[in-house]
Amino acid sequence: MALKQEDLLRDMQKCFNNLKVEEDKKETVIQREREDSIDIRCTEFPDFSEEFHQIIKAGWLEKTPPKGGKIYQRRWVQLDSEYMRYFQSVKEVYSKRMVSLGSVDKVVSVGDLRFELHSQSRTFLFRAESTQERNDWVCCLEKILSDRKNSLEPRNLFFKNGSVNIHFEGYLEMLSPRTKIYTLISRDKLFLFKSHEEYFQGVGITDIDMRMANVRDGENKRSFTLTTPYRTFSFVVNSESEKVKWCELLNECVSRSLSCDGVCESIWRVPTNRLCADCSSAMPEWASINLCVLLCEKCAGVHRSLGQNVSKVRSLKLDERVWTDDLIRVFLLLGNGKANQFWGANIPPSESLCVNANSEQRLQHITAKYKDGKYRKYHILFGQQEALNKALCSAVQFADLLETLSLLNCGADINCHTGIPQFPSPLSLAKHSGQTVQAELLMQNLNSETFTPVVKDVSIRSHSGYLFKTASSARPITDNKTKADFSQRWCCLGDGMFSYFKNEQSHNKCGGMKISEIICLSVNSPGKHGYEHTFELYSEEGRVYLFGTDDGSTAKNWIRAIAMAVLPPALFDVCGNCDRLGRLRCTEGSNGIGWFCLSGFKLQVLLKDNIQTIDLRKLLTLTLCDSSGSMVLVWRGGPLHLLADRRPHFVGWQTYIQQKSGAGDQPLSQQQLTDLGVPVTIDRCLDHVTRHGLLSLGIYRKSGINSHVTKLQERFQNDARSVTWCESEYSVDDVANTLKRFLREVKDGLFNGQENSDSWLRAAGLEDRSEKIHRYQILLSNLPDVNRETLRVLIHHLVCVQYLSDENQMTIRNLGIVFGPTLFQTDGTDVTASQVVEELIQNYCSIFNVSESDLQRQLNMTSDVLNKHKSQRTLSRTPSSTICAVYLEKKEESAGVLVQVPADMTAFKMVSVVLEQKGIQQANEEFWSCYEILEKEEMERTLHYQERVLPLYFSLSCDCHLLIKRNHYIIGIMRE
Repeated sequence: MALKQEDLLRDMQKCFNNLKVEEDKKETVIQREREDSIDIRCTEFPDFSEEFHQIIKAGWLEKTPPKGGKIYQRRWVQLDSEYMRYFQSVKEVYSKRMVSLGSVDKVVSVGDLRFELHSQSRTFLFRAESTQERNDWVCCLEKILSDRKNSLEPRNLFFKNGSVNIHFEGYLEMLSPRTKIYTLISRDKLFLFKSHEEYFQGVGITDIDMRMANVRDGENKRSFTLTTPYRTFSFVVNSESEKVKWCELLNECVSRSLSCDGVCESIWRVPTNRLCADCSSAMPEWASINLCVLLCEKCAGVHRSLGQNVSKVRSLKLDERVWTDDLIRVFLLLGNGKANQFWGANIPPSESLCVNANSEQRLQHITAKYKDGKYRKYHILFGQQEALNKALCSAVQFADLLETLSLLNCGADINCHTGIPQFPSPLSLAKHSGQTVQAELLMQNLNSETFTPVVKDVSIRSHSGYLFKTASSARPITDNKTKADFSQRWCCLGDGMFSYFKNEQSHNKCGGMKISEIICLSVNSPGKHGYEHTFELYSEEGRVYLFGTDDGSTAKNWIRAIAMAVLPPALFDVCGNCDRLGRLRCTEGSNGIGWFCLSGFKLQVLLKDNIQTIDLRKLLTLTLCDSSGSMVLVWRGGPLHLLADRRPHFVGWQTYIQQKSGAGDQPLSQQQLTDLGVPVTIDRCLDHVTRHGLLSLGIYRKSGINSHVTKLQERFQNDARSVTWCESEYSVDDVANTLKRFLREVKDGLFNGQENSDSWLRAAGLEDRSEKIHRYQILLSNLPDVNRETLRVLIHHLVCVQYLSDENQMTIRNLGIVFGPTLFQTDGTDVTASQVVEELIQNYCSIFNVSESDLQRQLNMTSDVLNKHKSQRTLSRTPSSTICAVYLEKKEESAGVLVQVPADMTAFKMVSVVLEQKGIQQANEEFWSCYEILEKEEMERTLHYQERVLPLYFSLSCDCHLLIKRNHYIIGIMRE
């Protein structure tokens, strides 16, 4: 059967290759005719599930392209009373196709899963995932079509009941993707069609809601752009006069879309605007037009009490003249949803405001939120006036209103000079750039009180005192500085400056620097220099300043004050005591800059607007680029590229990061670790023995080649992450002995020091079994996290080894004899150590709180896989194979299958092995395939039947898996 299926695949492959050759001979024009739609993807997505249409039904369907194409395309389909639309993904706003139901004559079920829409000009074929799902779609469509038949015959197939109100129409050339489209303005929408003929046939591409649109001139006299929150559309026409006409009519459409409803109804179309920004009361009828939030009547009263300079309160119903089209667009594009991402980003649940709050509670909350800025989200440039002003001048030229709101309320000067004589202010620059909505936001904030943050600790707003200082240097300070190298200076921190004077009475500065010019603060280990406590400041100019004191509290207060002045508040609030902090050039950062704070092994990173915490011990890779000097850190959250910098602070960052990323000559907690917190050396060795040595006779008792063990141990000690090897390079006994040597020699041992080791040995002497197990549990809980997890993983591995003792002859007693002296780092004369290991294996489930049924299921599956291959080849000699987890038909625990996968196993072979293991016989008309599933993107890829599985399996991320299921596409071809 397997050979028959493989022959079928080869024949199909040849057939597809022949078809491709024939298609390549056709002209490009014919290929374009086969395209089903124009791909209009969003560059931004809604922050909420906006109700663009009244959806009757939505879901994933597969469809075929026109001209009889065979390959199904997965599309997100939405059905309302007028149109059936399908999209590239759930998030997309603009459809790939919209079919007017007025053009559809009937809907027909075809086969088990498919159905067709028949219009006067063409047929659309869809396929559902199940018969029930197909029937639901057909039922919904038939009901809508039945309702339409009872009404008058439409005069226009595209618009409902033929109700046509066209203000302008004609062809436009779209620049991205480059194509000519038929465009039609009707009421408050712009409709796009592939051609005039398709419009009459009732088939369109998409429609654009003009409520949040903005029309601007393009780069030349014949072009213009239509900007929405989700995408910018660029068009070209034949003449300048035609462009003027289109722009005029599109702007009228924008105004019409905003005025067709009352102000309330227009603004309430955005779901987040239907609740008060402060207390969540329904349908707020008031607004603060400078803070950009909608308010209920009670909260609006509190806002008015703050004064016009803080909050400008206006009514949506009574102050009609205030509500210009641009101001309405501000609340549609920003409004409560995004505004609260700034104003209320850090409101704890205990301080949130409820609908029934009294006046005093409302005043306290609203004052803290808007006037004091207690809950707002710090901008990454907070505290850097020049950088804030520069960012504001840049932001007003684009459409990101939230960025402008954040900058204005984090200290940017609304009247700062842009550096452009013709457009000296941000307001004039916004108007010149055609950003009328940005200009409206700026005008509403011109007379508002600029935001002044409340400093949490007034005592460190400024700081002064005596410190000892050495002469500044242009190179890193590597030599020891004695007290004679230091001079006493009176130092002051405040008003954006760090200055130092000869003494407290002196008015002439000896030197100093702006706070914004401090790019790094590094705290030295005690005793490194003549003074016990020292720290270094690095300036933008590349100078290094060393300060010291013998008083620990004085040093601590200075470091805290400088950290607060230098770091963005969001990072300062979470960093605590740190070893090194500052900013670095970083590809992933905002404007190429990231903020970093290193504390022990934890590196906290502020990139753009979010803080990430990286455990440097758990890095996947750490790469130093010799050619450029850059450093690349790869962790579970992705890569982090630190760009080379010739200034002295960068060398220090490199050294610190390398030191804190784990070292092979340190205790377990300071080793390079896996994501689970197990030393990489132990994890790699256990994995190799599990894959190649569980059935090896005398595993862990037999000695490896000493030179091989020494070499492998040295490689692990230098950089465990980079260690890989092929099976022919080291035997399984070499690896097993490397593991034992590592455990015997690691600093402080597995049990974290001699004192703790003695406690474990004493516990073995207890006579009562339950009391002994309880004592082991207490000792286990007292171990450091890394030691505890390592012990659990190691004992679990030894349980698996002894489970297969009939094959490998390693009973519990033998394992105790081997690992007792190893784990306790003794000479083996005291048998108590062996007794502890034996009891840990025997009572693994009780001590480590593991379900016995789960453990037994894992052992059975492992045994089945290993014994199955025993007769073919000794497992310890199987080249480059591993045990892989795959799923059958769906990702559930009960559907998981463990498979021994050699390096040369293909997808076709894996399918055969899994089906055989599960006892599934393929019917004549069935075909199974292996799929790579990407859970986050909701995508899947069919593996080619000759594709090798093992390389793919090792490249899978944590949100991907392999799934084996029926291939309906192949089955459909086989049935035809």
